[in-house]
Amino acid sequence: MFLSQPLTPQGVWIVCLLFLGAFCQSSLIPAMGYFIVEGLNEPAWKIGIYTGIVTPLTMLVNRQFGKQIDGRTPIRKLLGIAVAGYTLFAAILASGPSFAILVVCGAPLMALANSASATTFSYGRLYAADASLNIPRYNSLLRSATSLAWMISPAVSFMLFAQIGFQKTFLVSAIMGLVWFAIWHRTVPGDFRAPERQAAAVALGGFDWALWLAALACTLFALCNVLFTSALAIYTIKEVGLPGSTPGLMLSAKCFVEVIAIFAAPRLVQMTSSRTILLLAAALACGVFLMMTQIETVHGALGLSLLEGLYYGLFAGVSITYIQDFIPTQPGRATAIYMNCLFMGSMIGSVSMGFIASAFDFRAVVFVAAIAGGGAFVTLLLTPAMTRATAGVKHSCDGSP
Repeated sequence: MFLSQPLTPQGVWIVCLLFLGAFCQSSLIPAMGYFIVEGLNEPAWKIGIYTGIVTPLTMLVNRQFGKQIDGRTPIRKLLGIAVAGYTLFAAILASGPSFAILVVCGAPLMALANSASATTFSYGRLYAADASLNIPRYNSLLRSATSLAWMISPAVSFMLFAQIGFQKTFLVSAIMGLVWFAIWHRTVPGDFRAPERQAAAVALGGFDWALWLAALACTLFALCNVLFTSALAIYTIKEVGLPGSTPGLMLSAKCFVEVIAIFAAPRLVQMTSSRTILLLAAALACGVFLMMTQIETVHGALGLSLLEGLYYGLFAGVSITYIQDFIPTQPGRATAIYMNCLFMGSMIGSVSMGFIASAFDFRAVVFVAAIAGGGAFVTLLLTPAMTRATAGVKHSCDGSP
């Protein structure tokens, strides 16, 4: 069995809830820049305004929701707010808003919508502990559901943009939000919340260097992934001279291996440790991106994409558990930190990619991605294997304390 015991119906519903949420979110997030430029006829620099508002708001909301979860606020309430935020935002997009409305009204709603992932991951962690499931393996199942949704939804959205236009596509997104809302209403118990923490389990004071070094490593992983993904199309087609189908083939190859690696990662952790797997992933990232700067053929690009999927799948499969295990008594805070690391890395990567490419070229962006992977490796080396919060706490293979 993938888990230590058969997955209950509620455990399956949580996976479905996360998949549907990721499917809805990924139908909008990659499309916003395209919509601002092509749908609203605004200059490309205004994408930065929208992103510069949504990302900090998302990080703030994740932080506050994490505190609420650890403070025993019912999961149903927080997740319902996030789902409602997404549905309202999609409805605003379907109405054909101006850029001002998009920023003033849409950005805060999207920030609420973005909190759904962290909230659902926290829900899954709490449920797995309550049901005595293997927490790392259940987390990897949740992470693979997210990856699968991101494999499908953006492609479907862009296909619909070409076929029926922006407004009708966003209307479909709003309808999907209603389906998400209905499943939330049907499956999330009203009284499910984090357990009461014992006095001895309260987080210790002081600055936890190990936790924040681990968070920095996750940020660097996200940074190198976004840098390369953002530069991929122009780098391979314009600079290397490969066929126009190459970026899509590379992403498909990466995602295929990524999902396999996510499922394999927890078993590898049992043989070593989360930090060892992440060190391997960081070394792979650095090496893969350095080799990507030298590609000349489609076959070479596809081969390296398989290795890229391996590094990112290993990272995705264990990183959330790695962060959560630093503060196991505060799953809401831990998951919020993890998700904020991904958002921070994505924001830095999206913004810096254009500056690097303008100053040098897109091959230089790939070099910087390799440097970020190397930075993650060094940061992980500096991160102690155990922290004050987890010292003396033995985690059994089924995820129980």
